[in-house]
Amino acid sequence: MSTWIFTLRQDHHFFYLFAIILGLLSSAILTYFRPWLGMTLEGIGYEILLIVISLSLTTGVILGQTTNNDITRKLLFSLSLFLLVIPHASDFIVFFTSVGQTQLRPSVYVGVSIGLGICVSISYLLFFVFLNIDKSLPLKIAIALFLAGQLSNIVTILQQIDVLSSSLPLWNSNNFIADRNEYGQFFHVLVGYDATPTLIYLVVFGAATIIIFTLLMRTKVTENKNTVHGVIG
Repeated sequence: MSTWIFTLRQDHHFFYLFAIILGLLSSAILTYFRPWLGMTLEGIGYEILLIVISLSLTTGVILGQTTNNDITRKLLFSLSLFLLVIPHASDFIVFFTSVGQTQLRPSVYVGVSIGLGICVSISYLLFFVFLNIDKSLPLKIAIALFLAGQLSNIVTILQQIDVLSSSLPLWNSNNFIADRNEYGQFFHVLVGYDATPTLIYLVVFGAATIIIFTLLMRTKVTENKNTVHGVIG
């Protein structure tokens, strides 16, 4: 679901596939220890882990983009892919496990299977869209927005654990694109969409977008769509 970030060369497919498989296995381990993590650090252990993962993911992508070493770039982007898979796959495992305990098992399984197929189809569509972008600017904008969304989610987590005080949203766009429907979830994953954003959320999102985009624009780009490593190479 997240492979749209990585436009891979043919000889790197196995390397990134290994990162995905390792992420799926690690997500199963995380799911097992998730209740225990939820009780650590006065009940905020899991949230702290999510913050660390988001920061590490963002750092890995940016460093991978700015380095000139091919091996280092490949390792950093593989690490980023690994970190991206873990929390989302863990959420899916928790959801799938809870579904298995309901009486609506057959119909829900069909719905989950259809939804998973749609997600895979969209990921491949995005993969080929970015694979065939000749110019680096649109791809850099997309990556900056994605990473800014990841960092903005930290604000939501900090508000949930009462580290940051919650404030009234600036607007409510649930009537247009609701947070809980498929479009809201889709745009939330891609660019951190929030139907009821607060001022601090928008400030973090805007500042992160500008800073990350500036860092990406300062890198030396070789515009060859067939030799893109993870983001832009």
